[in-house]
Amino acid sequence: MASFMITTNNSSIPRIQVGKVHSLTQLCEEHYRLTIQVPNLREALPGQFVHLCAPANDDSPYRIVENKDDTHHEGWATQCRTPMLRRAFSIAGIVTTPDGILVDVIFRVVGKATRWMASLVPGDPVSLLAPLGNSFPISSTRKKAWLIAGGVGLPPMLWLAQAMNNKEKQATLFYGAQSSHLLALDLDHDTHCSPDASQAVLSSPSLAASNVPVVISTDDGSVGLHGHIGAAIEAHFASVAPDPDDLVMYTCGPERMMRFVADFCSARNIECYVCVERAMACGTGTCQSCVVAIRDDTDSQGWRYKLCCAEGPVFNAKTVVWDTVL
Repeated sequence: MASFMITTNNSSIPRIQVGKVHSLTQLCEEHYRLTIQVPNLREALPGQFVHLCAPANDDSPYRIVENKDDTHHEGWATQCRTPMLRRAFSIAGIVTTPDGILVDVIFRVVGKATRWMASLVPGDPVSLLAPLGNSFPISSTRKKAWLIAGGVGLPPMLWLAQAMNNKEKQATLFYGAQSSHLLALDLDHDTHCSPDASQAVLSSPSLAASNVPVVISTDDGSVGLHGHIGAAIEAHFASVAPDPDDLVMYTCGPERMMRFVADFCSARNIECYVCVERAMACGTGTCQSCVVAIRDDTDSQGWRYKLCCAEGPVFNAKTVVWDTVL
């Protein structure tokens, strides 16, 4: 597996390498977990991301499935040789094995690149640039962490939940989706997932080892609280009345959801970090396209742009100028 180094302006030096698909698992409608095996990987932390694309090899065209509901039917696959721009995906977890490093990403099928990803089978080559970006800071003093995810903002929270457990923090996951059909988190059907958001339940096998309870909300009420995840946060906060000085919130997902969480925390003086999503052509700060408006008192306008890939994707919520990014 060939590889070479790229130098960026942060301390984590990513590596481009061609790995191979270890497994592809469908989690729910349109959502998949892709596990890629690579020979080695520089130390990475929750919040960082990978940049994926098909290997640039004219001798091995890649498949793009035209029917996303029938991902492995050869009759629906188009053989392509067109170069593909990399796509950024948050890391959902990393496992070290005797055969190499297993990198997990979770994605939703929405376009050409994700249709290609949904057509992959074990052994297929994948070009991976990682690790990229910064990571979630973990407080040395605050004992409680609330992890708020919406839609495909779930992956970095799964990895962060493990890190919180390793640091002996008390973490709770809040996860919102449109419906149960689009819920990418596995749930134990024998465990009641309460529609009462004041109750956090150990209902996900994926989080059992990390001892992280879950509060679920869906827009249609098909599982968990009937409503948006913001209502679930408000209800749970009112029920458990946590000490704001002992709590940190982390969030990833739709920008409107993250802004709600940021405003919620600001009103209660709770430390909060957001993991922002942007389209990234390079992932290393070269193309200057993935900008986020961040407060800066030294600038004449009171804010300046920072790069989501090289200076993010994790930012302190109180520094984000939301009116310029919605």
